[in-house]
Amino acid sequence: MTRNVARVSLALALILCAASAASAQTSWGIAVQPNGAIYFCDRGHTTVWRLAPDGQRTSVLDGVMCRAMVTGPDGTVYGEATPTDVTAVRGVGLWQIDQAGTRVWLMAPTRNPDPSLWLVHDRQGLQYVWTGLGAGSVRSEIVHRDPLGSTIVVTGAEWGQQDGVGRAARLGNVAGMAVAPDGSIVVADSGNVRRLSGLHVLRTEATGVVTDSHLGLINVPGLWGRELGVATDASGAAVVVDPEAGRIVRVERTGRVTPLWEPTGFAQRISGGRWGWRPNGVAMTGRAYYVLDEWMGPALIADLIGSPRVSLVDAEGHVTRIAAVADWTVRAATAALLIVALSTLWMRRGRRATPSALGQDS
Repeated sequence: MTRNVARVSLALALILCAASAASAQTSWGIAVQPNGAIYFCDRGHTTVWRLAPDGQRTSVLDGVMCRAMVTGPDGTVYGEATPTDVTAVRGVGLWQIDQAGTRVWLMAPTRNPDPSLWLVHDRQGLQYVWTGLGAGSVRSEIVHRDPLGSTIVVTGAEWGQQDGVGRAARLGNVAGMAVAPDGSIVVADSGNVRRLSGLHVLRTEATGVVTDSHLGLINVPGLWGRELGVATDASGAAVVVDPEAGRIVRVERTGRVTPLWEPTGFAQRISGGRWGWRPNGVAMTGRAYYVLDEWMGPALIADLIGSPRVSLVDAEGHVTRIAAVADWTVRAATAALLIVALSTLWMRRGRRATPSALGQDS
């Protein structure tokens, strides 16, 4: 019954997705294509998974860390490949998967990445990147790259915080960007949500509403390996995945903040927030949306309960689990150990009961 409900819910969400995904960047960390395929990052198993409309899960990229993944305007999925350590010894890469399932490296993993390449694309084929290094950067700029490879600074200059037009504006620690349906660029900047219009006017919409995350790869400029993620919904509002805060929030153009997803549970309570579920991705599909959660805590528990997990939240807020990545070898080994332990306990109890029974018979 649950499986049938999940399939029906999935089909309804995909219909909504087909109408909205082509107009804006509506996802981060998990990508839904108009053809029904879902892709998501699995940092714990260094894998990128593909989830078919019938629920079948297959690996499409192994041996890489991945936080950032988005659905482009034409339904192409773009994603990063980062090393398993923060020193970037193995380099970083950029890949894409079209709706036919063909994967192509746009930039093979390298220790010297092209600073003008990134995941954010608009309908005109422009790519948007951030040129800063995080804390300590002298400059903070957003640059666009056209299909011919030419780059132009569209906003920002010296490090700072100031609204304005073009290079008169100032940016701080940019942790994520996304293209809204109207072509504007939503920016998470030093804990604030700001918007860059098509006329290159930068305006702050909300202050101090998300984590000012400086996590990322050491000595690699841009957004590689960043924890914070940004998407937009059909109205153009910012949707920010904030793992450190343990939630996903929607930030309207007016600055109003609405929590969308805040996982809670026993592990969070007893560990003071050190263990438990953390959101790592979101994909907006009209009034419904998908959430990617990752278990933070002992890896054994993650393999037992299934992490990461993908959930579908419908327009009424009902949650349907779509997928969970469990290690069946660990599950089988744990089940075997439990059986052995229970059998041993049963045998010991039986041995302790035997002398008493014999004494009564005599």
